Amino acid sequence: MIYFLFGPDTYSSRKKLGEMIAAFQKKVGDGAASGLAKVDCGDGPDEIFSVGRTASLFSKKELVVIEQASALGATGASYIEGQLLRWADDPTLTVIFWEGDAAIKKHPLLVNIRKAASKSQEFPLLSPALLGRWLLREAAGRGLEIHAEEQRVLIRTFGSDLWALSSELEKVRHGWSPREASATATQVWDFTDAFLEHRRRSFLPLARLLGAGFEPVQLLAALGGSLRTLALIWKGLESEKLKALTARLYPFVVRKNIEIARRLGPETLRERFADVVDADAALKIGRLPSPLPLVKLVLRQ
Repeated sequence: MIYFLFGPDTYSSRKKLGEMIAAFQKKVGDGAASGLAKVDCGDGPDEIFSVGRTASLFSKKELVVIEQASALGATGASYIEGQLLRWADDPTLTVIFWEGDAAIKKHPLLVNIRKAASKSQEFPLLSPALLGRWLLREAAGRGLEIHAEEQRVLIRTFGSDLWALSSELEKVRHGWSPREASATATQVWDFTDAFLEHRRRSFLPLARLLGAGFEPVQLLAALGGSLRTLALIWKGLESEKLKALTARLYPFVVRKNIEIARRLGPETLRERFADVVDADAALKIGRLPSPLPLVKLVLRQ
C-alpha cells in the first residue's frame, strides 16, 4: 500500500506522518513482528534500492517512509517507478512518500507516485481565516487562550509559517505574552509604513526603535518583508488576480497597502528594494558603522 503526503505546509504534513507511524506501530506491535525504515533521498540514493526487501526476511509487516523522492537522480527515480505497482499490491508493505513544496504536477516521478498511491493528501498553506482557527485550536490543545489582538500580531508577524507559530505558542505556554510584543510590533509597523509612505518621515519611528535596542539588520528585514508584500499586491492589481495572489495575506494588510502599491509603482519598488539590499550589505560587511546605513537609507530623497 502506498500513501503520498505533500505540500508547502510541512508542519501539518509532518504531524500527519507522525500520526501514521504511531498508528502503524500500535497496530503491529514492537519487536521482530514489525519493521520501520526511513529513507531521505536528499541524503543520497543508495538506501532506496533496499525498500521492500526486508519484510519477507525479518518481519510480517513493514512500513517505509521515503522523503524527498524528487531529489533522486534518473537511476533512483527509475527504480521507484519500476517498483510502484508491486509496492501498491504488497499486503505486507506500506510505503509513505513525503514531499515538501515540490512542483508535484511538473515532476514525472511525483505524478506517478500520486497515481499509484491508495491515498494522497495535500497540505497547502493556510489562508488568514484558517490560520486564525488553527491558532485557536492549537492554543486550546496547550491549555491556552489567545485573544483576537494576539492572533493578529502572531499572524501578521509569522504569516502561514506554522513551525514559527507553534514555537510562539510554546513561549506563551511558558509565560510569554503576545500582548507584551504587540506594542513593539506596532512600533515596527509604524516605521515600515512611514518608510513606504514617505521615507524621511520614518526617521523618528526609526530613532525610537534604535533607542529601544532594535538591531538595524532586523529592521531592514522588516522593510524587505513590507516591500515584498507591496510587490505582490501591485502584481495582483496589474494582473487582475489580486484575490488569488494575496489569499495568504491578512485582509487588512491588503486593503491598507493597495493605494501605496498603486502610487509607488514597479520602478519605485525596484529602487526601494535595491536601496534596502545595499544598506543590508553595507551593514553586514562593515562598509559603514552601524546603524549609519539604515539612517542614510531613510534620509535619502
